[in-house]
Amino acid sequence: DRCAHGKVRVTIGDDIVADNSTDPNDWWSLTAMALHLLRTLEMNHTSENPVGDCLIPGEGHHIDHHQNDPIVHIETAYPMVKGENWWVIHQDTNVKLVTESSNETIIPFESYKNEVLNFVDKVQGFYKSSKPKTLPKDKYDKDGYIKLWQEWDLRRNKYT
Repeated sequence: DRCAHGKVRVTIGDDIVADNSTDPNDWWSLTAMALHLLRTLEMNHTSENPVGDCLIPGEGHHIDHHQNDPIVHIETAYPMVKGENWWVIHQDTNVKLVTESSNETIIPFESYKNEVLNFVDKVQGFYKSSKPKTLPKDKYDKDGYIKLWQEWDLRRNKYT
């Protein structure tokens, strides 16, 4: 598997919106989560304009892409979306986080950005310390995997 999977606990305000730490068989797609969170540094994530199926996919099933589109779509456990979600809405120099139970927390963008980049860098560190990944033989799948990392690097490098 070319994607990192693991345990995550996300707290927004007083709400624990994601926590798979107690289930030994539940491993979420950290690669997709990190990429989706990177997108939220520049884009809102709402029901009308999501950055992905959900912010924390339970599984990254497949990477879809179009030739001239730099953004990949990581399909989750098709045909139903499995994962955790909350909304991210930019408001001037702040970010409003809205949980699925409609609780809202507003934080400075800088604080949000630092949390996201800290997580993204941990996932990327895992990749760097792992054995090299074998690229898919199928051209479409290979191109999708390469595009995922191109998008990742482009978004992450804006904040170095």
